[in-house]
Amino acid sequence: MISRDKFFGKFIALAVACGLSCGLLSGCQFSSIDEYLETLGMKDASEKTNEASSEGTYYVSEDVAVNSSATISSSAEADEGASFTSEDEANSKPEKSTKTESSSKNVSGTVSEKEMKAAREAIGLTDSNLETIKKKQEGLYAFERLTNEGKTLYAEILTILENQASDILVSTTSDEAVELIFDYVLIDHPEIFYVDGYQYTNHTRGDVIEMITFTGNYTYTPEQVADKKAKINDAVNKCLANAPSSEDEYYAIKYIYEYLITNTDYDLEAEDNQNICSVFINGKSVCNGYAKAAQYLLNKIGVKCTLVTGTVDTKSSKGVRHAWNLVQCNGTYYYVDVTWGDSSYQTSNGETADATKLPAVNYDYLCVTSDDIGKTHHISDNIDMPVCSSMTDNYYVREDEYFKSAEMSLIKDLFDRRYKDGSDNVTMKCATKEVYDSIFEQLITNKGVFDVLQGDTSSVSYTTFAETRTIIFWIDAN
Repeated sequence: MISRDKFFGKFIALAVACGLSCGLLSGCQFSSIDEYLETLGMKDASEKTNEASSEGTYYVSEDVAVNSSATISSSAEADEGASFTSEDEANSKPEKSTKTESSSKNVSGTVSEKEMKAAREAIGLTDSNLETIKKKQEGLYAFERLTNEGKTLYAEILTILENQASDILVSTTSDEAVELIFDYVLIDHPEIFYVDGYQYTNHTRGDVIEMITFTGNYTYTPEQVADKKAKINDAVNKCLANAPSSEDEYYAIKYIYEYLITNTDYDLEAEDNQNICSVFINGKSVCNGYAKAAQYLLNKIGVKCTLVTGTVDTKSSKGVRHAWNLVQCNGTYYYVDVTWGDSSYQTSNGETADATKLPAVNYDYLCVTSDDIGKTHHISDNIDMPVCSSMTDNYYVREDEYFKSAEMSLIKDLFDRRYKDGSDNVTMKCATKEVYDSIFEQLITNKGVFDVLQGDTSSVSYTTFAETRTIIFWIDAN
């Protein structure tokens, strides 16, 4: 406060959703996921995208008080960070959560190829249908990174999961390819909430794998899935009924960001917290639920959005598993983290000493660059992600809260606008550390903030986010 006074055989993989795609191919002899996919014949060598990487620890917020003699003392500290699930541990390393056990099954005495073909056809896996299925996947982020052979396996696994089928022959004899493509399917399809892993059987002749059959690990019966889908549809329709119709995709992304934060509480103990049921049915979730719900809603209204997994660094720990999103806004890629935008996540994890010093919606994670999010978020290498460098549709830029200089007339204009719209705070993001330091000195150290406050105000509280160069002043606009 400032005072005016101053395998071989059967191989079972249980890939729980919270760990999906968080692994770093530890021990792998390949230098990148691209090289691995190329070796499996799942990706064209010519298809490359840059991957963002950065490191650093992010201490989000410091609430301070300035007394009449202009001395500064710390009254609260808010740190941005999140645990991924109740299983996350401090200093945990990204690793595959797939549990496997193996046994052998020789080709002789197994189901005939004719029966396997009939089982495929029963769920629609014919040559003509496969092409139709692949056509429907066009534009999906993970799908588009595959060769035609990879896309065929993708379509097969997707169809098996959608039909909750078992022991279906697939078109590869590589269990590594099955693992990767399974992950890719779930990256693109948040609506598959009833699968938390898979089983596959290697049918061998001697030491040679001749066929693989695939089975999803289904957490709900078809009847339960239908019931939950109906409830999800009701919740989604309620949300989208008020979605903006503007051709400018920024407004749709902002609306979904705010809607999910307003209508969801961060809860490590939430039921179904690794899928969209937790958000749409129960209103409580963790990062995987938030991210998949955002992806589901944005895709529904035609905004391209995909799931990103990796780790994050918080004040208390490093390498905590996490999930967020990559969105395409008006033709340009940005990162979005709905979970870290929700103050309930910070308070539930004890990451802030004073919940009243945080806005209900933190916009630091709405349409941000690789450099900004890379201070705390580290993307896993299961799939390449683009380097996002544009600030055009960043929240603070779009809302005229982004300052490239410490010009007091612009600062006063922002305060006037926030008083007019009845806001309880004025938030500003600075383009550089130099601008941040200059505004801090003018408004806080020299108490220039009182020149832009309205009414008979003898004191004002503020919160600083040094790493994101953001300052929040708490005002009474009534």
